[in-house]
Amino acid sequence: MKDQGEKASVAPRQRAPRASLVPIEQDFEAIDLETSFLEDSHHHRWLLTTCIAGIAATLLIGGVTLGIFGQNAVPNGANAAISENSVGGQLSRVLGSANVQTGSTGPAVLPQRALQGDWSYPEVDEAQLPYGEQETAVLDAEIEAVESENENITTITKSPPPEPVDEKFILEKGRNIAEELTERGVSKAVAQALIKSIEPVLPVTMIKTGTEFEVTLDRQYDFYGREVIFPVELSFKPGPKETIVVESDEDGRFAARIDGKDDGATSQYAEIPNFISRNRIGSSLYTTAKDNGVPDYIVSEFTRIFAYDVDLQRQLQPSDSYEMFFGKPLTGSSSKRKVLHYATLTYGGKTQTYYRFTTSDGRTDYYDENGRSASRALLKTPISGARLTSGFGMRRHPLLGYSKMHTGVDFGAPSGTPIRSAGAGVVDLAGRHGAYGIAVVLKHGAKYKTLYAHMSRLAAGIRPGVPVNQGQIIGYVGTTGRSTGPHLHYEVRVSDRPVNPTTIKATGGRQLAGKDLENFRVIKDRVVAMMQSAPSSAQVAQAGQ
Repeated sequence: MKDQGEKASVAPRQRAPRASLVPIEQDFEAIDLETSFLEDSHHHRWLLTTCIAGIAATLLIGGVTLGIFGQNAVPNGANAAISENSVGGQLSRVLGSANVQTGSTGPAVLPQRALQGDWSYPEVDEAQLPYGEQETAVLDAEIEAVESENENITTITKSPPPEPVDEKFILEKGRNIAEELTERGVSKAVAQALIKSIEPVLPVTMIKTGTEFEVTLDRQYDFYGREVIFPVELSFKPGPKETIVVESDEDGRFAARIDGKDDGATSQYAEIPNFISRNRIGSSLYTTAKDNGVPDYIVSEFTRIFAYDVDLQRQLQPSDSYEMFFGKPLTGSSSKRKVLHYATLTYGGKTQTYYRFTTSDGRTDYYDENGRSASRALLKTPISGARLTSGFGMRRHPLLGYSKMHTGVDFGAPSGTPIRSAGAGVVDLAGRHGAYGIAVVLKHGAKYKTLYAHMSRLAAGIRPGVPVNQGQIIGYVGTTGRSTGPHLHYEVRVSDRPVNPTTIKATGGRQLAGKDLENFRVIKDRVVAMMQSAPSSAQVAQAGQ
């Protein structure tokens, strides 16, 4: 048998008879493809083997790939698109809602497979794919003709927007522009933006109480579609010769201008004419005033006014306070240099106040509320910013080493500090004067004399016989003569007898009456009114830095 089998295996292969043609009417599925193929020549057997091996390899590789990447192949964000409840349900609803007429369900193209969580691939049949061999989908819908042309026209009835409204308001005491605008429905942010646009033209702090404003309010829609009230224009007169106009552009941005002038022009009323400074004295009057933007010459004038009644070096305490109002002169032709209009000093539980006034005969001085002049025959302190280092009376002399009568008072101060005349008078002595060093003696009438010693030098023009005014600089602090350091030795003599300068009560001065008193009261009321709107000198100084 073995020999026969081997012999048979090598026997020549007989050609199979040619298959007969299948009739056209015969069902294609009835053909036995495998039998037909096997009946072909042995030459084609390798094709079948190769196909089977390829399919097996494809299935093996596909299974391994699916096992490795199956759960990670679809991102979490894409799971919603393949949810069984979303994709499968949506697909069936979409196909069903369109009344699609399909043929029989075909074989499964994508079998159902579970993913992580609640997500899964639904099973998709071939008939559900747009390129499947199903019958053509027919939408069950009809198109109806429009019966009337007007039925296809949408008519919206809308009332025209309201016209802008013009309003006026007067800036009252204690009120500001922002409050006036917000009360009329303008938002705080818009009101602040409008006010900010005025600053380059005229500082808002300079807008006076009683100024009349005209504002145009328009109803507009903001970014969110809400109806808001918007000030499209605002105008006012800071003075009788000028009108400032604030307008908004199409983007809602504000710009201020002076009517009739070029863009960027500054109001003629923008220059601040007056300032006010009020504070506790602290370490010293001079230092506190300087720290708050008060000029030196204003502090000096303030000191001179109160030097008749107050020892500014000894009597003032850190808890005491001052108030100064200074600015352009109310009378006269010059306005370049500011003057002190009002001065108040509170010390030791009492308050003194003085106002600047020029009488009909051209004499300018400071007067209290009753019209009495602050000027006296003599100042108590002829030097500013000094400290009392030695009093009047018996003391042990620092150089001689024994007790000796000290006939004046000493004020310690740096060399070069100005020394002023304590009162109006005539120079009686000027120059070297023994142990007094460089000294000046002034005669004040027939009864009073004052002496100023240990000067470093005399002021220009100070010589015997020259008249001097009260407060005029007559020399400068030094340490000439019998002295241990730079200071001023100051004496007051009555009928050639030395008296304590800190205890004398100087008299004199003027009392206003008649027409001068009436004019003084008018000026006083005007100054009080001006003080209400004056900015702080400290704020102005900070703004300029």
